[in-house]
Amino acid sequence: MKKKKIIIILSAVLLLGVFIFFTLKQDNKKAIAVQMEKVVMRTLESKVYAAGYVQPVVKVNISANVSGEIVSLNVREGQEVKKGQVLAQLDRVMYLAEVEQAKSYYRSCLSARDVAEKEFRRVEELFRAGNYSESQYDQSKAQYEQSVATLEQAAARLKQSEDNLRKTTLVAPIDGTVIGLKKEQGEIAMGSTFQADVVMTVADLSGMEVEVDVNENDIVRVELGDSVDIEIDALGKKRFAGYVTEISQLATTSGAGTQNAVTNFKVVVKMTDIPAEIRSGMNATVEILAERKENVVSVPIRAVTVRPEDKVRKIENGRKDKPVLQEVVFVVDSDTVRAVPVELGISSEDYFEVLGGVDTTHTIVTGNHQALTFDLQTGTAVKDAATVKQKGKARKS
Repeated sequence: MKKKKIIIILSAVLLLGVFIFFTLKQDNKKAIAVQMEKVVMRTLESKVYAAGYVQPVVKVNISANVSGEIVSLNVREGQEVKKGQVLAQLDRVMYLAEVEQAKSYYRSCLSARDVAEKEFRRVEELFRAGNYSESQYDQSKAQYEQSVATLEQAAARLKQSEDNLRKTTLVAPIDGTVIGLKKEQGEIAMGSTFQADVVMTVADLSGMEVEVDVNENDIVRVELGDSVDIEIDALGKKRFAGYVTEISQLATTSGAGTQNAVTNFKVVVKMTDIPAEIRSGMNATVEILAERKENVVSVPIRAVTVRPEDKVRKIENGRKDKPVLQEVVFVVDSDTVRAVPVELGISSEDYFEVLGGVDTTHTIVTGNHQALTFDLQTGTAVKDAATVKQKGKARKS
């Protein structure tokens, strides 16, 4: 009898244990495993990212403004040149002849002007003495004035022909380096007053800049003088310093009128750290430091999600309004969470500044994505995924 009683007691204890085990197991199924993190203070940097290409700050296209054969090319690509140095020479024969013709015509007009002037002075004296009629005086005066005008035209023609002759000699306008040759010796340069024919390009490589396209959504955060980190694709992961010097006020749009339309603004970044290996035209990416804040309350970007402000749609004026979504984080209260609306400030790559809603006394949910996006609501039971993982390892060991 005593033995039977012991068996009954043991059976009851076993049943109680099984009940507790399955009760706890059922409770654990209801609790969602999530990652948790304490809200802390951080220094955040808000950056704008863009891509473009390297170019010299000062770059000059050396053009032929007159036509002619290139009879000598005195430089090679990559050669350093000084201001005033002769770079190339076009055929001068035709332009020398034009200058000689213009000089001859000018001398002829000058002689004719002198004769007309003497005659006019003589007629003027006789007219005042009453020996010449007014019509004779007017005729002599008109001939003199015509000779003056003809001389002025001859002077202008001579000046133009001399200018054309000078243009046959191409000289360096700045100290710099020849970064591109467009013509070879023996080729014809088809220059004109209204359309220059580029023969070569000279640039001052002591000053380099990066021209990038910044999206319209980011351009409002960029200001003149913002500091910039620059990466040149060809030079690996090295970073070079710079700052914003120009921001275009005119947008450039690609794919206008389509769903894929993109609107950008040109931004120029001057490099203050210039590597010796740099070349004009190299591809580059930039990180523009738009704003920096030290020791601010922050949360991981992945921790911020949205929930309806009110799950019940309000009916106003006989229509249903769409639910208003607000940005929230889920604060951990013991073994449950609650959705707390947050006011956000600047953002870095991984974190948001929090202007209101939570502070460093709170612990928040930072993952997983499924839970944050869909599963969690105020009052949802949660458990620390890190603790669950540690217990699992302990059981295996």
